[in-house]
Amino acid sequence: MKVLAFSALVNALAATGLGMFVYFRDPAAARNRIYGLYCLSIAFWSVFYCGWQLTESKDLALSLLRLVMAGASLIPILYFHHTVTFLDITARHAKALKIGYGLAALFLLADTTPWFVAGVHPAMSFSFWPVPGLFFHPFLLYFLWYVVYATSLVGVALRDANGIRRHQYAYMLAASIIGYAGGATNFPLWYGVPLLPYGTVLITMYTALMAYTIVRYRLMNISVVLNKGLGYAIVLAIIVVATSIGAVLSNRATGHSTPPLLAGTLFLICALWVLSNNPRSTSNTIFSAVCGAACLWLFGCFMLFSASREDEALFWVQVIYTGVVFLPALTYHFAQSLSGGAAHDRLIVWNYAVGALFWSLLFTPYLVDGQYVYYWGRYPKAGVLHPWLVAYVVAGGGVTVYRLYQGYRLHLSSSPLLGAQLKYTVVALALGFLASLDFLQNYGVGFYPVGYLLAGLSVTVVAYAIARYELMDVSFVPSRPKVMLSIKLMGLIPAYMMILLVIRIFTGTFHYLLAGVLFGLFVIVSSGLANLQKGVERAIGQTLFRERYDAYDTLVQFSKSLVAILELKSLTKEIVQTLARVMNIKTASVYVLDKEQGIYSLTASYGFVTREAVVPPIKMEGEFPKTLLRTETALVREEIEYDKADTEHLRLLDTLKALGSEVCIPLISKDRLVGFCNLGRRANHGMYSTEELALLKTLAQHAAIAIDNALLYEDLRRSQLLMRRTDRLRSLETMAGGFAHEIRNPLTSIKTFVQLAPERRDDVEFMEQFSQVVCEDVERIERLVHEILDYARYMTPKLTQESLNDVVSSCLYFIEVKASSKAITIQKELASDLPYVRLDRQQIKQVLLNLFINAMEAIGGDQGGRLSVRTRKLVKAVNEPWVQIEVEDSGPGIDPQDLDHIFDPFYTTKHESGEREGTGLGLTIAHQIVQEHGGYVEVASEVGHGTRFMVNLPVNPPIAEWQAAQPAFDDGRKLAGAFLARPHLGLDEQFGKPPAPIKATP
Repeated sequence: MKVLAFSALVNALAATGLGMFVYFRDPAAARNRIYGLYCLSIAFWSVFYCGWQLTESKDLALSLLRLVMAGASLIPILYFHHTVTFLDITARHAKALKIGYGLAALFLLADTTPWFVAGVHPAMSFSFWPVPGLFFHPFLLYFLWYVVYATSLVGVALRDANGIRRHQYAYMLAASIIGYAGGATNFPLWYGVPLLPYGTVLITMYTALMAYTIVRYRLMNISVVLNKGLGYAIVLAIIVVATSIGAVLSNRATGHSTPPLLAGTLFLICALWVLSNNPRSTSNTIFSAVCGAACLWLFGCFMLFSASREDEALFWVQVIYTGVVFLPALTYHFAQSLSGGAAHDRLIVWNYAVGALFWSLLFTPYLVDGQYVYYWGRYPKAGVLHPWLVAYVVAGGGVTVYRLYQGYRLHLSSSPLLGAQLKYTVVALALGFLASLDFLQNYGVGFYPVGYLLAGLSVTVVAYAIARYELMDVSFVPSRPKVMLSIKLMGLIPAYMMILLVIRIFTGTFHYLLAGVLFGLFVIVSSGLANLQKGVERAIGQTLFRERYDAYDTLVQFSKSLVAILELKSLTKEIVQTLARVMNIKTASVYVLDKEQGIYSLTASYGFVTREAVVPPIKMEGEFPKTLLRTETALVREEIEYDKADTEHLRLLDTLKALGSEVCIPLISKDRLVGFCNLGRRANHGMYSTEELALLKTLAQHAAIAIDNALLYEDLRRSQLLMRRTDRLRSLETMAGGFAHEIRNPLTSIKTFVQLAPERRDDVEFMEQFSQVVCEDVERIERLVHEILDYARYMTPKLTQESLNDVVSSCLYFIEVKASSKAITIQKELASDLPYVRLDRQQIKQVLLNLFINAMEAIGGDQGGRLSVRTRKLVKAVNEPWVQIEVEDSGPGIDPQDLDHIFDPFYTTKHESGEREGTGLGLTIAHQIVQEHGGYVEVASEVGHGTRFMVNLPVNPPIAEWQAAQPAFDDGRKLAGAFLARPHLGLDEQFGKPPAPIKATP
């Protein structure tokens, strides 16, 4: 049979490659030499097995069978020798080795006579099957004893092993059982048992598993390094295999069999596309299985239509129905998964059970009983139970489409996107199940089956839903390189003509179909080469080098996150969540140094039920932090528990237990312990390996630097807040003076009313009029108090719709007293057509008061001057509405050399003037506030002619990420109260140092 011949050829190539690879890694090692010989014995057996299956000569078949049995005679003893050598128990089994090699030599001698293979005869679908000779029966006992005994030795070693050895033994045992169980299917037919040796294909699984164990777990001390060469080799192998498959398929392609092949290819591409986008999604996985089942059905039809022998056709019929019987269960499961109803639907399990029942009937004549031969090729003939399968498929398809339609109606209004996804899925599955019309040919109806066409339409609808509505969270965003590559490939039409010409030269005829298949295969493979190399390397790393790949990927992603995050709480939260996810940890916590309080306090935790479940803050001078800083290594609780005699270790152990920490990692930056990270138990109860601890140490170094930067950033924010608050207090001095002046008149009327009320309480008119006046004056005082307290209290920035003219007028109201005392005239020109502006009222008041006060101080002296304030609308080129506040004074102006520095922090010229010394922060803060509102500040000055500031603000500023301000000192109400109580004191007198708590006096 060609299938077994192809399988044997693959076995031969794989075993030869593996044997040579192991041997040349260390030719001097006995285990490598013996394993190389063992692999070559398998390759020897496989090569001649392939030749035996392909030959049509009886004499040649007998000769090849003798060579096959020569290889089979060496396999058991070499496998046994390899096993005892690898387990290092050769000395204990020296006698068994001698007996085994002696028996192998005896069977090799007998193989040259009819005593081993007596001859060949037809059996089932084989033209030349061996007839056992006298020596075959003891050979079978010898084969079974050495194989079973060697395998049992691996099982015993597995029971007592741990660590990486346990993984090695487990894979060796699994590979041996699979390989020899598959190979043993060749023996029953020697004794007339009608069982086809399809298990031979499993021998390749042995080679694959052993290769995986070598690469993944360093079997036989072989360490494989992942490099670009391996990636290139796999890419080359993909191209070669794809081309070979294309050539093989083209030999069987006909006008009738090709359409199912093309439709099946569409399903295969769709399955790989969906699965690769999100392999962890249940719906994606199930849909890929649906596509896989459809691919089996359609590819089986392609092979069946071109099958020439009945036994070959029977195999492909079984392949076809393997896909068909599970399609109803898979599609129903997918529908329920997509609509969210799969969790508690028992019908899913029953569907799979029914599918499994029908699949078991494939090997009997009850489901398929023979074949029809139509003009397009062979087709299965329905058995007695086949109508039940048809009913199951049709009923299952109907129920699936109905359930999806219900989900579509349910989500149509509440979730339009999900509704659209379900709608296209309904259409796709309805088209797919219309392909059930192809069951008619099973009952003798002779028209060509068109189910492939309906199936192709269904997968096209799904592809459209994926591209248009991101069905199953699969997005279709082609990159520019891929698009350009596709355009170039579409322009390779002349390549088709070249392929056709080459085929004509070598075959003498034009094979249009073969040329088309080869050209299409070339386009498909080439279109994926843009990112295939990197994808292959990444896939190898994820599969074979999982720990190393995860470590590298974690380092890269973690480092990117740490660089991007400056806020301490967000940073520490990211640290614990990343470590918990990657290391599979149940609980984790991070403690960070609080320098002001001298403690390490909890900043972020993961997995704890409540924050109280974590130990209280730890003092900075305590023994635990000192130990972490001194050792600079992770404290592993398991290691400390081994040395409980040490008193220091006992104290450390108590702290670790209180923290719920299995591993405590110090976070050290610049020889300073900025914090520490506690990792709890792992979800799989595994230990922390040396490699993992090394990875954690590297991550801790990155995290320590990031946390140190975050602490500096918090200090900067506090300093910035202090700067703003100091500037606000400077403005409050002026506001308090104006408030004291404004409050005198209301207080006079209230005092007069209080003095006259007892004498004139019977004067109704007096009481009514004065009561109204007093109420108005009280409300006026309340408004003034409210205004000044709101300004003094530092609140979280908040944008609201405000009248800009009202804000300007409110600020001017408070500086009028000071301006009047300096004989400064205030001129207001406020535009009446200003729109409402989105701004933070208190912050803009801070900006304006700063500019007003600077202007009055710039005018200086008692000779007077002019302060002009104007508002106007601005016209921008982008047609966005803006407003402008212009503040102009008649002062001496600003020197050109100073003009470029007026917004620099701590740059001031007031110590050179007659004014009190300034901080140089006022304009810096004002500039920053305006920028946060999406605006900008302009300044124009001419020496001797004054200065003009223009504050430009957008009417609708872009949404900014406002930073929540944290008070650095006492509440602004206390500060405002101090000013109200003592308005005659200046800022320098009250706050020569950072403000201390001040209580308002009545």
